[in-house]
Amino acid sequence: MSESVPYPAPDPETGVVRAGDGLFLLPTLHQSVECAVLVRRAFFALRPTAVAIELPSTIADAFRRAVLRLPLLTVALWPDGEETVYLLVEPHEPMAEAARLALENGAALHLVDRDDGGYPLRREALPDPYAMTRTGPAPFLSALLDAFPPPHDEADLLRERAMAVRLRRLADAGERVLWVGGVAHVRGILRALEEPLVEPFGRVRREGVRLAALSSESSREVMSEIPFVAAAFERARSSGNAFLFDAGTDTLRVVDRLLREAAGRYRKSRDEEVPRTAFRALRQFSRNLSLLEGVLTPGFYELVVAARGVVDDDYAFEVFDLGATWPWPDVTASLPVVTLTGEDLHLDGKPVRFRRRFPGKERRLRDLPLRRRPKEPKPGDWRKLKFGDGICSYPPEDVAVERFGNRLRRRAIRLLTEDSRRVAPFTTSLLDGVDVRETLRRHHEGRLWVYEEARVRGGAGSVVVVFDEEAEKYPWKTTWLGEHGQESDMAFYATPLGEKLVGPGISECTYGAFLMTMPPGRLYDVWRDPDYRGPFTAAEVLLLAALDYAREPRVVYAAPSPPRPLLKSFASRLGKRIVYLPLGSLASLSLKKLRRFHVLANRDARGWAKDYV
Repeated sequence: MSESVPYPAPDPETGVVRAGDGLFLLPTLHQSVECAVLVRRAFFALRPTAVAIELPSTIADAFRRAVLRLPLLTVALWPDGEETVYLLVEPHEPMAEAARLALENGAALHLVDRDDGGYPLRREALPDPYAMTRTGPAPFLSALLDAFPPPHDEADLLRERAMAVRLRRLADAGERVLWVGGVAHVRGILRALEEPLVEPFGRVRREGVRLAALSSESSREVMSEIPFVAAAFERARSSGNAFLFDAGTDTLRVVDRLLREAAGRYRKSRDEEVPRTAFRALRQFSRNLSLLEGVLTPGFYELVVAARGVVDDDYAFEVFDLGATWPWPDVTASLPVVTLTGEDLHLDGKPVRFRRRFPGKERRLRDLPLRRRPKEPKPGDWRKLKFGDGICSYPPEDVAVERFGNRLRRRAIRLLTEDSRRVAPFTTSLLDGVDVRETLRRHHEGRLWVYEEARVRGGAGSVVVVFDEEAEKYPWKTTWLGEHGQESDMAFYATPLGEKLVGPGISECTYGAFLMTMPPGRLYDVWRDPDYRGPFTAAEVLLLAALDYAREPRVVYAAPSPPRPLLKSFASRLGKRIVYLPLGSLASLSLKKLRRFHVLANRDARGWAKDYV
């Protein structure tokens, strides 16, 4: 077939191109969930007796074994000069799906490509296969076939002639053959089928082909699709589906489910909700990042960046951890384990140079903007350090809390100063300055307005911040003293100590509320003080103690709701005033960071805490 002769039109439902009696070609894009769905459609529509794929027969035995192990991830490895070529067998790869269907349904499986070893890896600019879910298979594949005329490269010509000879041989033997491979070779195979069929010389055996199990850590980095998306396809096919672009195979819908399930994990671990409006922003943010990459669906990098930008780092980590975890780890220990990362590639602990057999979506991989979180070597290792009388805080968090308390004190004084502000028309003195707002508002009067602020005597002493007034959810109530003159005494209620460990002797807790008072070294355990017993909530106990211990005439109280009149009267009898700051008026991101804190089992833990916090 010459380039000027039109190729057969792809089937509207399956995308199959008919190449002759009993011979059908299915053009695909490698490592594509959408094309894997087409493979399933084509196989059950045609019911072939033989399936041929674009892989060399020299690795046939290893490839079959790898396919039979799915959904366990397996790597086929073979030497090529000084390098080792690796082929990761993934369930969403169209050729792997074709081979799997053949083996499951009793069809013969043939690997018909030519093994020339040094086949150059090209990285053409390809459209996002997700477009097929909107255009349908035929228009999408027709456009691809138009973009890939029969090649003139010698290596491609030899491969396509070899595949054409082997496919014709199977069809002449009476087989109903379905070939699955890259779209770039389809028109070359069609051309070769029209020419005299002579099989080129090529390698018939290859030594050193072996299999290795992909380590669970590597699936986070080297899978060609987001593991969560690939797992959704695997579950859909296991339940007998994956013929339509639905909830299990539509990438955007699966990604949306990933974001919502990650929000559930975020709510459970942080006791905070991802707002409804955040999901619309997440979709728009990740979509815009994807369009900058020239694709329709977000990659893992785009998702994590969007999650971090729209919500916070903790939610971004939940998206990463859930999306990158392959649900079927290999615990059989039947194969050596290969570790493939973007930085170093190891097989059984030895460094090896690798290159992929087929380039694909990994061209979009890049370092994710997340710091790796250390994991517990063995369950229970981090609990070996007990939390007793020697517990202490993590100094960087102490500094952050003190700065936050000082900001609240300054804000309270500024609020009182603004409340005492008096505005008057300019006569003989500018007083404290020109009031621009009032002057503009009364511009029609043609007068200049000035303001005068009464001087607020005294400052703000104790600070109480109430994040959650339902103290029942925070059973740990304690008081601890500042370690030096720049650190406040504190009393708080929080989640249980030692319940959530993030490192050896490092417990992550969440404040329900806390009290800060200066100077340090004076605060008695407010939770056992009989002066505060009575019909008071835990938050009110902290406020009563703040009024008692404050050396300044004002106490700052930041909470969801203002204090009761009873407490205001108590403050008046002490000659003090409660300055209320609505919690909603404070920066939510700062509150999120401040609310979570870490308690160390002893002072020695401060030496390694920076690696875990």
